[in-house]
Amino acid sequence: MEGVLEEIDTTKADPFKLLVQSIVDYAIYMLDPNGFVTSWNSGAERIKGFQTEEIVGQHFSKFYTEEDREAGMPQKVLDTARNEGKFEGEGWRVRKDGSRFWASVVVDRINGEDGELVGFAKITRDMTDKREAQQALLDAERRFRILVQGVTDYAIFMLDPEGKVANWNAGAERIKGYHPDEIVGEHFSRFYTPEDFKAGVPKKALETARKTGRFESEGWRVRKDGTRFWASVVLDAIRGEDGKLIGFAKITRDMTEKREAQLRLEESREQLFRSQKMEALGQLTGGLAHDFNNLLTAILGACELGLRNINDPEKVKRMLEGVRGSAQRGAGLTKQLLAFARAQPLEIKQVDLKQFLSDVTTLVRPSLRSDIEVVTEISDQLWPIDADAGALELALLNLAFNARDAMPHGGSLKISAHNEVLEGQPEGLRGEHVVLTVSDTGSGMPPEVMDRVFEPFFTTKSFGEGTGLGLSQVFGFARQLHGAIVVESEVGEGSSFRLYLPASHGSDTKKPTGGERSLGRVLVVEDDNFVAELAADMLSELGFESTVAHSAKEALERLAGGDKPRLVFSDVVMPGGITGIELARKVRQRFPELPILLTTGYSEQVSASHGFPVLQKPYQLDALADALSSLLKQEIAAD
Repeated sequence: MEGVLEEIDTTKADPFKLLVQSIVDYAIYMLDPNGFVTSWNSGAERIKGFQTEEIVGQHFSKFYTEEDREAGMPQKVLDTARNEGKFEGEGWRVRKDGSRFWASVVVDRINGEDGELVGFAKITRDMTDKREAQQALLDAERRFRILVQGVTDYAIFMLDPEGKVANWNAGAERIKGYHPDEIVGEHFSRFYTPEDFKAGVPKKALETARKTGRFESEGWRVRKDGTRFWASVVLDAIRGEDGKLIGFAKITRDMTEKREAQLRLEESREQLFRSQKMEALGQLTGGLAHDFNNLLTAILGACELGLRNINDPEKVKRMLEGVRGSAQRGAGLTKQLLAFARAQPLEIKQVDLKQFLSDVTTLVRPSLRSDIEVVTEISDQLWPIDADAGALELALLNLAFNARDAMPHGGSLKISAHNEVLEGQPEGLRGEHVVLTVSDTGSGMPPEVMDRVFEPFFTTKSFGEGTGLGLSQVFGFARQLHGAIVVESEVGEGSSFRLYLPASHGSDTKKPTGGERSLGRVLVVEDDNFVAELAADMLSELGFESTVAHSAKEALERLAGGDKPRLVFSDVVMPGGITGIELARKVRQRFPELPILLTTGYSEQVSASHGFPVLQKPYQLDALADALSSLLKQEIAAD
């Protein structure tokens, strides 16, 4: 044992001994087989308060509290390390001056060449501050302990100032797979992935440690056999008495299992969320069926009365208006569902918020009770945003109606808007944003309600009074625009919803007005006869002629026969095994100059980018005109 970790002469010592002696954050010393101290490093002097000449030859039980000594703890520590090869633990220890500190301790059995016990390597870290902070995160665990040659859970080795490996411990051999003879003298950059090496990560690590004294990171590293592992790394600069850089101490921990466990946990949470979402959908199916059945009853009844009174134009007109109103309400409910699912294809355009909010406020006022005052506070220099104007209007209406319901006895509804440059809050948002705020002086929400307010179908209203989709639509809409929504509320103090939307940095393409009526022929591809007829009639209103194909196959045959239209207007979901998207691809391949407009109520295929514009069903004449105008870049006007 003598001389294993003796006092180090920095002019003659090998790099490993110098590494141990240079560490001041850890007490690293040797015990003989009976527990008597045989060596003592500078870290031990600093932490425990004993000078080398005071403690060498003393029994290590001197560092334990009286109660631990009475309980036989020192002997248990040695017995565990002797029998199992290692002891790890935390507990109170005593300094020379009698004060206590909370220590993290590792005791490793050290065997001689013949395999017999020659003593113990003991590493102690003062963890008092960490314990008071209720334990630090696991990524700081590498700071709590340092590994010496007998420790195999950490790779600990030294680099020269250029980054070449100077020594290698057993932990490094186990984790990285290299024998000391294979790696000493090689550059440490060989442990990095090719992409990190190309990006200059090894060089950056050395430069950071050289300038600041330490470099810490996590990332993928490569073993000798080419496999990768997730590593937690600390790189400390080591300097001699003259302050000159001698090299670097490098400690690496294999964190692969922990990272994989975290990923599995995140996946389980996502699966749980999906399960809860499906359960909520099932619970609310009855309520949704009730709402849609009411709408269908109104539509069917109005159609029947209209047919019975076909010679009464006024009555037919009222019935048709009723049908349109019911259909619009059904479309609104569907739009809320799709917005919640984040599968609603938005029609993104630049929106001038000042005029838009003025129009929305005008729309909101008559929808509220007379005992609710509407107050607006809108900045004169609002940035424009890129959004679906209809979805934004629906979001603000949902917030306004939510505020109305929270003020059964009247109050004040405030709609405000201002510009704000964000620096990571909320939800990591950065850059220029417009903040739209809808506040009320209503009943407010308790924390348990506020935590669930954006959940799908969650509502505090009675059955039949609300679907629970309004605020989830707002949430889904904000996320689709890469924004966020935040709520603040206290019981009896009202609520405030803040909608953060990114400012626009593009230019708007205005819809032309006016124009001629002979605009060419459109190939309508739609399997539903009545919907195809309606589409053709709408196109006629816009000045187009129409040819109808009831399948993608029929459409391709028409095109192959030389029947080339000005544009193709096709549904996405089609019979015959060829979808509208597949049709569009085939047409684009054969006729790259032919414009194509797709339409759908909902399709997972459209949620991905396929390079084709999509008009959402149900659509009205002005929406169709906007889509065609954008596609053809010419003037199209709806009557």
